[in-house]
Amino acid sequence: MPRIAFYFDITVDELLCVDQVRVEEAIAEYERQAAVYQNNGENEKNLELWEQAYAEFPNDCRVIEGLMFAINRDAIYPCPKDKAERIISLGEKLLQKTTDARQRENALQCLCYTYDGIDKEKALYYADMCGGFYVTREELRTTILDGEDGVESCQSYIDSLIHTTAMTALRMTSKISFSHEEKIEAFRFAIDILERLYADGNVGFYASDLSLFYSMIASEYAQMHDSQKTLDALTESCRYAVIEANLKDMDYTAPMVNKLKYKKADTTKNYKGNACNLRLKALENRQFDFVREEDAFRKLIVMLEQNAE
Repeated sequence: MPRIAFYFDITVDELLCVDQVRVEEAIAEYERQAAVYQNNGENEKNLELWEQAYAEFPNDCRVIEGLMFAINRDAIYPCPKDKAERIISLGEKLLQKTTDARQRENALQCLCYTYDGIDKEKALYYADMCGGFYVTREELRTTILDGEDGVESCQSYIDSLIHTTAMTALRMTSKISFSHEEKIEAFRFAIDILERLYADGNVGFYASDLSLFYSMIASEYAQMHDSQKTLDALTESCRYAVIEANLKDMDYTAPMVNKLKYKKADTTKNYKGNACNLRLKALENRQFDFVREEDAFRKLIVMLEQNAE
């Protein structure tokens, strides 16, 4: 190292500083490109990018974290054994190396999700290392901040709580054998609280979730062979899918969220296309064959095709 510094007529400290600047610039570029891939749902390219970054910077915590999340971005459950082993290795490595609270939280979350399909006890072990529900940075910020910042913080927290509640209702239906009616009640509960929060119909980002919930209601009615209720639910599902497909940067306008904004560039997804592509794929399911020849069903297909990517 001293010889290199002497050759370039700089001090060792200056040499190390120059190298650190290069590292920061390189990782910033990896993160920038990863954001593009994640915004477009290009999972394979995202994984290739982080594999390259890890080969170059195997001990940088940001890179370890990036690769850890990229390996199973398709969210396959249970995680395939080869992928799970790598994720677990990276997650545990990250926990050993970092003191950054957010990175540790992300590592714990990833380890919990990965172990969930493999070893419940291990998953619970990592879950118990996380913070409790009532002590979060988001909740504390609603207490600390005042004025416009305080209102925005409260609205953001409410938004997160409602979305978390809706997804938890969905998750609950997979835990035991629920009847069709019970599942429909859970999905309607999720829809009701989201539509109540965005009371003026300007649902923004959550159009995708609402489309999914209505699609799941349609699936239950299809299994019950109720053609009219199946088509009614599909109509709402497709309506929200079209809203999602045509989203632009916007401000939310309902009273409880009117300080919040939607920016498409800030979003990520793990699939290509938009909500219309997802609904078209879902409608290929044979459970909808009994309504496939209905005019209403055909019109929905046309509408989705016109708005799909």
